[in-house]
Amino acid sequence: MLTAAEAAEQLGVKLGTLYAYVSRGWLRSYRRKVGRQALYRRADVEALRDLVSTERGRRGRSLPPASTWVTVAQPKGVESGAPGVIAAESAVSSIIESKLAYRGYPIEEVVAHASFEEVCLLLWSGERPVPEEIAALRAEVAGARLPSSVAAALAAVGDDAPPVLRLAAMMPVLAAWDRRQPPRTRIDRAKLIISLLPLALPLKAGELEDAPGIALRLLRSVAGVSGEKFEVQALDRVLVACAEHEFNVSTFAARVIASTGADLFASVLAALCSLSGPIHGGACDRIEALFADLAGGARLEDCLTAHAANHRLPPGFGHAIYPDGDPRAVLMRETAEAIASKKGARLFETALKVEEAVWKRDRLRPNLDFYLTVCTRMLGFPRSLPAAIFAVGRAAGWIAHGLEQYADNRLIRPRMRYRGAPLRHWE
Repeated sequence: MLTAAEAAEQLGVKLGTLYAYVSRGWLRSYRRKVGRQALYRRADVEALRDLVSTERGRRGRSLPPASTWVTVAQPKGVESGAPGVIAAESAVSSIIESKLAYRGYPIEEVVAHASFEEVCLLLWSGERPVPEEIAALRAEVAGARLPSSVAAALAAVGDDAPPVLRLAAMMPVLAAWDRRQPPRTRIDRAKLIISLLPLALPLKAGELEDAPGIALRLLRSVAGVSGEKFEVQALDRVLVACAEHEFNVSTFAARVIASTGADLFASVLAALCSLSGPIHGGACDRIEALFADLAGGARLEDCLTAHAANHRLPPGFGHAIYPDGDPRAVLMRETAEAIASKKGARLFETALKVEEAVWKRDRLRPNLDFYLTVCTRMLGFPRSLPAAIFAVGRAAGWIAHGLEQYADNRLIRPRMRYRGAPLRHWE
């Protein structure tokens, strides 16, 4: 048990804020048998510390046992002390002992050898596609064009709108257009969505370049570069690394919507909407802001001190699932190093300095977002595009989870723990 002063110190807040948490039902206090001093359970305070720090934009270094702060119906035999709450079973991806795998394939092997189109088909079907299937998807990507109604909606949104917002705005209009077309299978809808998502992003020169592949299309039409072999290979690796990551917030949102029987357009829309929140989807923007400050002459140490003073982790560092370091960040750093041999070396050197400084100061490793942002900016994508590139890549996983949910559907309906006023009567 902790005293009020000790609990407030653990949470990094003033006593008044601590008492506000109690009044809101976020934290329970206990009274000693003798005296009036309130005490607080250490486990409750530790669980709340990570939740409160996340609300401020600072992610905890490791997840607390979810059973300490939320009640969800769980299958029998699940250990209550395991991090997170088991809400469903999935064969799409796994994170076991900090090792990520897609359909059983280690992420290191997938990033090294697979194209993004190949990974899409792998995640959707469960098995590696044959060359003919990959070629067919690439052909569909090359021939994709926005329906006129979707193009009009995006024009109304405007090129100056946040890129992720443009991706989200496309979904309901595309769903309405699809209802007027001949019926499609869910897999065909999946291919339609993944082919059209890049077209929602503002085109560099206002023109659409034909390209047999998502990476090449993004490079030519959105970044406005030629799409040399090393650029295509690098962006393919970025998209593959982003494609899937178990039950993160956006994927869970997509899966909950799919469990209602809504179509893939609604499921992907829900996931995209979750990225509008700064805690889940704002990391790339904060990383870009850090690099902009450094390019403008700010001292790195001052920038890191400012984040610490505001109870925030350095942008792009400290992943809750990977306390010892994000394996995807390692792969993306290698990709950034390969790009730097051709272009963008100055940004890569700055990134290495940031990584070294954060490690010395906070003993934190970078996560996917950090080197995803570095890679995409080195490749020539304008500011604010890294988050959208992440969304295009992660759409492969959102769709895979939607398809899996449809195959053996049960409505996802978690329970909550009530912490309000006790039962009372109106009269």
